[in-house]
This record gives sequence, C-alpha cells and structure tokens, in this order.
Amino acid sequence: MIRRRLVLVFVGLMAGTAAASAQDHRCLTGGRNDGIHLLWRWLDDGSADVQYAGQRGRLQVQRASQETTVLDEDRPYQFDSVWEERISGRLNGRYYLTTQGARVYGFSYERARDGRRTEFKEDVEAWQEDGCHWAGVEPLTVASGGLE
Repeated sequence: MIRRRLVLVFVGLMAGTAAASAQDHRCLTGGRNDGIHLLWRWLDDGSADVQYAGQRGRLQVQRASQETTVLDEDRPYQFDSVWEERISGRLNGRYYLTTQGARVYGFSYERARDGRRTEFKEDVEAWQEDGCHWAGVEPLTVASGGLE
C-alpha cells in the first residue's frame, strides 16, 4: 500500500513538472530573400514557442494581448495577437500574429532593441505532421529541441 502511494505521488510530481506538449504548429518563412525559416508551436498551457532553422533550442513566448474580430457570421473569427519573447526576464522582441481558422494570415517579428520588423508568411509546403521541412534546410521537428 505504501509503495503504491509512493508511485502515485511520484507520477503526480512528474506530471506537474513535465513540459507543456505541443497543441499545433506552423511553418513560416520570411526575411531577406525568404532566408529565415521558423517553426511556431502553440502549447497546451496557453503559451507558445518558436524555433529558428539553424538554432538548437526553442524560445518560449507568452501572449501579451489578443483581439477578436468577426469578419462574417459564416466565417471563423480573426484573432490578432501579440506574443512577447523574453530572455533572462528582459523583453527581446514581439511576434505579431493574425489567424483565422487554421490559417496564419499575418506574422511578423519586431526586435525590441531597435524596432526592426521582419515579415513572415505561412509556408504550407514545408508543413509536415512531425514539423517543418524545407529544401536544403535541416528539418525542425515538433519533438526536437528543449526550451531555453
């Protein structure tokens, strides 16, 4: 009986410390000559993370705001959200995201240091169930890379 309780306590502790699992992901391409590729994941805990091609870790982002717009009663709502990327507690940049239904219609990154903005577009050709695959670029998978 005591052993069973210890196992249940251990399982409960592990569940509480486990990283949030990915709910959904998108592949995006942008920057000069579409040379920047990234994988964006929405997580079960309401946060998100981003991983850039060529980088090992993921950057955690938190939603700072969201506006909902009804464009047409027969269509999915449009969501305009701002996500903040913080490194060691300092604001590093903001992601501006516009979605409607399952599609991303607007995505950009604004660097906090100088306000420089980089525009991205959803890259549906790169999307795979396990992550993002671009020609000539190491794939980014939903399961790879830890949070930083």
